[in-house]
Amino acid sequence: MNKDLLLLSFSLLSWGWLSQTWPAAWALVLAIVTSKYSTWRWQINSHQFYRCGDLSVLLMILLLVDVYILQPTDQPIFILLKWLPVVFAPALFAQLFSSRQKLPLGALFYSLRKQPEKTGKTDSKLPYVALYNRESGVIRLLKEIDFTLPYAGLTVLSAGAANVQSTAYFITAVTLFTGILWSVRPKHSSVPIWLLSIALAIAVSHFGHQGLNRLHALVEEKSVEWLSESYTDPFKSQTSIGDVGKLKLSDKIEFRLKADKPILLHQASYDIYLGHNWMASKRLFSSKNPAIDNGKLKHLEILQQFNKETILALPDGTVKITGLGDAYLQYTELGAVKAILSPRFSRYHVFYSNQRTDAPGKYDLQIPKQHLDWLQQFSDELQLSEQRPEAIAARIKSNFQRNFFYSLYLGKEMDADQALRDFMLKRKAGHCEYFAAATVLLLRQAGVPARLANGYSVDEYDERLGLYIVRSRHAHAWALAYINGVWQAVDSTPSQWLAMETKHAGLWQPLTDWWSNCVFQFRQWQLQQTDRQNAELGLFAALLLTLYLLWRIYSAKRKLSRKVQQETTAFKPAYQGLDSEFYLIEQGLQQTAQARRTNESIQQWVQRLQLPALIHLHQLHYRLRFDPLGLPAEQRLQLQQLTRAWLDEFKSH
Repeated sequence: MNKDLLLLSFSLLSWGWLSQTWPAAWALVLAIVTSKYSTWRWQINSHQFYRCGDLSVLLMILLLVDVYILQPTDQPIFILLKWLPVVFAPALFAQLFSSRQKLPLGALFYSLRKQPEKTGKTDSKLPYVALYNRESGVIRLLKEIDFTLPYAGLTVLSAGAANVQSTAYFITAVTLFTGILWSVRPKHSSVPIWLLSIALAIAVSHFGHQGLNRLHALVEEKSVEWLSESYTDPFKSQTSIGDVGKLKLSDKIEFRLKADKPILLHQASYDIYLGHNWMASKRLFSSKNPAIDNGKLKHLEILQQFNKETILALPDGTVKITGLGDAYLQYTELGAVKAILSPRFSRYHVFYSNQRTDAPGKYDLQIPKQHLDWLQQFSDELQLSEQRPEAIAARIKSNFQRNFFYSLYLGKEMDADQALRDFMLKRKAGHCEYFAAATVLLLRQAGVPARLANGYSVDEYDERLGLYIVRSRHAHAWALAYINGVWQAVDSTPSQWLAMETKHAGLWQPLTDWWSNCVFQFRQWQLQQTDRQNAELGLFAALLLTLYLLWRIYSAKRKLSRKVQQETTAFKPAYQGLDSEFYLIEQGLQQTAQARRTNESIQQWVQRLQLPALIHLHQLHYRLRFDPLGLPAEQRLQLQQLTRAWLDEFKSH
């Protein structure tokens, strides 16, 4: 086995080790070893190479469908990277089992493809193949490459998708890439300088990676410290005023549910105000559900597609969830519910009281000093002092509904405090987070504990499915007020916001909705199937695919044999003499000591060999190639007969 195939086999075994894809890795290595020691080769033309490239594209499309539709994951790019060696295996095997032992670049790049009809001859020492087009009468040279080392490099990159948190991948990658670069280094280069360059590159990559990791951790730590002056987890407890607004124009359907009427679905609550950010003081997830069963539970049904970890959108006071299989549920004291290892699609039932009774905390009445002036002004105008909590909430909501407007398009404010002030005193128009944040602060100013909540506002109903549809643009924010011992939603955003966003729905929404409904119906059907039925369906699909591939191989071999016969009888070159039988002699001597050297002309080659019979044949060949009058029929027949006799004699020795 040559060094290229050794590097390739080592890279595949490393990929199988790091990615835990041993069956695929061993199967690929076995095929590579078979190609090395087997004499079986196919006469594969360019069109068939292109089909192998198309098969790789088809495998990539099927993989994309799987990671984005059939089995969606929160890290699809890593799944794609992980299986790249399998995706590009058809192109590699087409080269290894072909007589050309090269891969046309058109198999990998569509822009390099054309539709030649006939194959001619060219210098076998060059990485090109001559292609003749019968209609245009033009011969062009098609670039070919040895795909072995590029495939080995791709395999090493694919092994990195396993994200092994150790030096194993770094050592493996360094070893393989050093071997690949060593095998293709210029022969005239200085070995000490080359090794020094490689060592420098390895050192820079190793210490540079560690430095970037430390810099990332430092920036993250300082940012969180600057925002809250205490340690927080920004990935689980932090929201931004602008985040919900960025989702407003997305028509993507997130999930569907069956309910009696429109409802607010809660995802998270935040009690600490930090200008552009609202933070959750209670950030720890636990297995204990803080919601209390008051004996008067309501019910709704949600149909949703999941990632590995999903923050559920649920009604307030969710007491029980059924239908999520073996999913592990975790809760926070502020009402967030996280599902871990959920089924990829589920129709689950939610039982809720629509009330949360946990006591307010020390942050629920905290008022930022920079907003005291306008808070006092509005508190006096609305006469909120000495009012009952429910009356305070009603007056605040009524004021926003009468005197403020919902705006779908707002510029991004650099100073969040100034943006909120302008919203209250000047602009009087904004999206839901402005209304929610201002309502929370006004409630606190009046002595009512309040928090900011976000989730979804469910209002769009699909008559055909009999379900409510929840889109990304239905993401919403509102205030939660502690009134009469329970937390109650105070949604002060003007009611026209849903109609405005529906009016601005995207042009492609009908098409995306149709596709989403198709996937949804498939998920519904799949959910109803038993494991045995799914296994039987998978086996049946695999059997059909196997039969199809066997039929394609059989038909391709028959078509290839017919095409070879046609080409041998009907080939007419575009240039005089390209069909000369003298080229068969050159081809027959390729693997011998008398082979033509690189950059050696045919005339120089014949003179070097000093074979009388070959010199005479070369003279006939030369006249056939370059004499404007061509070669007379008798001498043309003589060239054919003498060449055939020379080859027979050569083979007999």
